[in-house]
Amino acid sequence: MSRHPAMAAASAEDPGPGTPGVQEAVPDVPVVKEPVERLVLPTLKPEIDPERYEMLARITTLRGIDQRFAVWAIEVARRLWCLTAVSTAYTDHHAVRAVARYLALDAARLGAFSYKASLRRANVQAHLKYLEVRRGDRGLRTLMGQLYAVGRLVHPGEYPVPQSLAQPHHYRTPAASLGLVEELYALAPILPTALSGRLFTVLDCCLGAGARPADFKELTGNSITEASWDGDTVAVVRLPNLAGGTRLVPVGDAKASERLLTLADCKKSEYLLGSAGGLVERNAVNRVAEKLRKRGLPGVDAAALRNRWVLDMAARIPAALMLQLADVTTAQILSDQRDQLPTFGLQHAIALTKENVL
Repeated sequence: MSRHPAMAAASAEDPGPGTPGVQEAVPDVPVVKEPVERLVLPTLKPEIDPERYEMLARITTLRGIDQRFAVWAIEVARRLWCLTAVSTAYTDHHAVRAVARYLALDAARLGAFSYKASLRRANVQAHLKYLEVRRGDRGLRTLMGQLYAVGRLVHPGEYPVPQSLAQPHHYRTPAASLGLVEELYALAPILPTALSGRLFTVLDCCLGAGARPADFKELTGNSITEASWDGDTVAVVRLPNLAGGTRLVPVGDAKASERLLTLADCKKSEYLLGSAGGLVERNAVNRVAEKLRKRGLPGVDAAALRNRWVLDMAARIPAALMLQLADVTTAQILSDQRDQLPTFGLQHAIALTKENVL
């Protein structure tokens, strides 16, 4: 099949006109930059099907995108997508629009158009993370496949082969800030007795033992026992494991430990967050948060509190023990929030390394 005349005349570095437009908001996330001296477009390679390329010429605008970047984004998306596996006309149009929109948005973020910089995997992942936070995982896998397909053409070493394309990464609930934890503990004693007790229960179980929100459906006073260490009494919470069975988690904080042991004596076989009827209300932790918000106070998120506990434990205990106590098989939560973990100096690292030699 012969090359289309428009393709034969086009240069690998041909600039072209653009028209101003309304710029869409772009996410404020770190970027991987490359030197940008002049506009460069991908080469119109001979293997591009001229009919397929020409069909995609019907795409001329992108809504809500700065048209200075949209023109070039569409052209780059056409040239790159025509190098991917042949698909239906609908799929081609959808993919080119999606890729072009990303390239234009990232150009606005970079301040200049550079498809090579935008298609760095780090920048693609940052955009996908932004979209997941903003709208959830709706359509995210499709977009990831489209961006990976063209990104693989530009930076083949940065992307997995198509057969190993993973599901979009789901970022864990951000850990509660230390400031919020302090504020909630300061509020708990001055709340009405019933709400105060339930808030303390959520805080102490999540921040002291790493309880999950669903664990409160099973936690009773009998789930809390005591142990002795170096002359001190320590509360130990028996929590259900996701794969079945249970685990024992000691509560390191002395005050939380004391409160939980007192609560255990009071509740005995009753649920810790049981209602007046003795059962655990559905989304019992959310009900505590709702009551706080009705008073104009910050709500409580059990998952965020648990993740704060995980981060705190990771900085103090061996990784193997952290995985055991947290009932997790990966350290993804630590990777997601690496900026909240401490960085150890050389002498500290040497001391810890020598201390833990078996």
